Amino acid sequence: MIFVKVEGQTSSIKIADSLYTLGNYAEAIKTYQKITKKDQYILLQIAKAHKAKGTYLDALHYYEKAINQDSTVASSKLEYAKLLVTTNKFKKADSVYSNLVATHNNNPNFQYRLGSVKKKLKDSTAIQYFETAFRLDSTHQKSCFEVSMHYLRKRKYNLVSDIANKGLSSYPENPELLNVLAQNYLLRKYYTEAIPYFEKLLSLNYTNEFIHASLALCYHKNYDYDLAIAQYQKALKYNDKVPIRYTRMAQAYESIKKYDEALDSYKAALTLKDVPIDEDLLNIAMVYRHQEEWEKAMAQAKLALKENPNYARAQYQLAAFADAYYKDPQTKLDYYNLFMKKFGDDTDKGKYFNFIVKKRITQLEEEIEANKKTIERN
Repeated sequence: MIFVKVEGQTSSIKIADSLYTLGNYAEAIKTYQKITKKDQYILLQIAKAHKAKGTYLDALHYYEKAINQDSTVASSKLEYAKLLVTTNKFKKADSVYSNLVATHNNNPNFQYRLGSVKKKLKDSTAIQYFETAFRLDSTHQKSCFEVSMHYLRKRKYNLVSDIANKGLSSYPENPELLNVLAQNYLLRKYYTEAIPYFEKLLSLNYTNEFIHASLALCYHKNYDYDLAIAQYQKALKYNDKVPIRYTRMAQAYESIKKYDEALDSYKAALTLKDVPIDEDLLNIAMVYRHQEEWEKAMAQAKLALKENPNYARAQYQLAAFADAYYKDPQTKLDYYNLFMKKFGDDTDKGKYFNFIVKKRITQLEEEIEANKKTIERN
């Protein structure tokens, strides 16, 4: 009778295991439940089946029963802790992982997972466990990322580079570490050095708004304007409500003398801004200047001054546009004198332009005087 009972139980386990393997979790659970003597293996299989079909609270219950039956099996505790994290039971998961770390302190995975839970709990000691995991295993990519990001936030750039490159040496295509290094150079304004890392991310098919926008800026600062424009356009497909992106794209178009496209981009930026737009209006004026459309340039400069009457650069450019547009030296002089009237005594706003304006005023006064003498002689 004992033999028949044992043989029947073994047969039930095989059937249940087969059902579990095929993904028929509900039937597997029913079959496991019929087994009268449930050792830790059976309890764990029931827990795993519940986890697989998404009945997490039942799964946690059976993991607990299995651990109570034998608390020395680390793998049971690990699976239990993972599910605790999945169900947002972070404090309990912290307790289980702490126990695993205490008994297996040379296991980098346990150190990393405890750090992850500490991070969820906003516990500042999390970094200690990430660093220990990385010290125990320099190929541990996730802990390497956490440590390098920690020091990136602290702006310890050289340390970030050392740590992230150490991780990449064992896995050169880790997108998280490539992203960390790209940001590390970007924050330092080392645009040329950042480019290969952003390009590598794109080659690995990791694309998002941040990558395209950042790479666009790097290309722009590296004077690769066509490449920058292409990346700005891709970034705008993710989010077309970013005025600074249109402004930068306009500047890139302007640099390669595509003035119509530059104007369109500046105007797009203007429509999105709910902050002072004097500078953008003057940017449009400067594009018209390149096209030698002086009346339009003057109109835009006046709009900029209407937005900000104390905008010295706009006042100077208005005078310069008038200088190019009008033939009458007196009219030109009036614009320059207006600048001096507003900013001549301002040692801050007008300082940069004062020398140029004074020199041009002297030239125009001499020209006007020469014209008077010519008239008198005739």
